[in-house]
Amino acid sequence: MKILKDKKFQSQIVRYILISVFGYTYIFLSLYLLVSIIKIDKSMAFMVTYAIWYLLLYLIQLKLLFKTSHKKNKLIKFCIFLITFYLLANLLYNTGMYLKLSYMISTVITILILMPLRFIVSKYYVYN
Repeated sequence: MKILKDKKFQSQIVRYILISVFGYTYIFLSLYLLVSIIKIDKSMAFMVTYAIWYLLLYLIQLKLLFKTSHKKNKLIKFCIFLITFYLLANLLYNTGMYLKLSYMISTVITILILMPLRFIVSKYYVYN
């Protein structure tokens, strides 16, 4: 595919992966801290951790990933994106909990499913 050879697209993919690694490191460390150390309910810890990350994500993607400026319609689209992916993440995670998976395994599965979808929606809908 032609788009895969585009240098700008390749650069965005690399930045997206780096931002994601940073974000998921935050998520895993926060979950471990909240669940294993502080002993907060697993689902509550997951919701709080993701909520904080998604709030930071708009600014990080705006400035570092897509290198664009803030506009009201981008923020509105991001809020729709945020709510949709927040609900999807919680649905996937809690499905893993229902299936008696480890909270960390459930988180990994959620990440693997949502990560590529988030990039596509961000690139072609939110920040476009």
